[in-house]
Formats: sequence, C-alpha cells, structure tokens
Amino acid sequence: MQQLPELDKHSLSGLGNPDRWAKFRGLTWWQTVLSVTPMLLMVLGGAIGGVMATLGLFANLSIARKPLGTPVKLLAMLGVVFASCLSYILVVGYIRHLFQ
Repeated sequence: MQQLPELDKHSLSGLGNPDRWAKFRGLTWWQTVLSVTPMLLMVLGGAIGGVMATLGLFANLSIARKPLGTPVKLLAMLGVVFASCLSYILVVGYIRHLFQ
C-alpha cells in the first residue's frame, strides 16, 4: 500500500513553512553586510532603487555562496554594490534627461 504524505495546514496551502532567513544562514558577518548593503537604494530610490537593490542583493547572495577565495568574494561583492549604485544613478539620470 502506498504511503500518503502527512498533511498539515501549511502543506494544504502549498506554501510550506518558508524560512525567511534561509538565504543568509551560513554566511559570515561581512558577507551578510555586503549582501544587504544594496538595500539602502530602496530607501533613497523608490521603485527604481528597489529594483536595483533587489538585483544587487541576489547577486551578492549568489557570489557569497560560490566556492571562491575570500579576497575574490570581497572584491566581487563590493563591485556589485558599486554597480548597483552606479546603475541607479545612470537610470535616474537618463529618465530625468528624457523629461527635461
């Protein structure tokens, strides 16, 4: 006879019990700080800043999980923070230029 999985209120909804902090578990303190740093663009930049911040966050989380050396990870993650800020400035500047 086939065994049915145990059902609870979470499995019935299809959501399970997601761990919101699972992507940050196992990271060092500096990897966590650099991963979350692009989120400052959300405070400053509204919707455009939010998009750039989210892309920067997920890019840094991806880099933090790769088997690279610490100096390479550090430089790559700092580069993502810089690229997020620079891309925000360029997109906002372009939009302002269009409406002038």
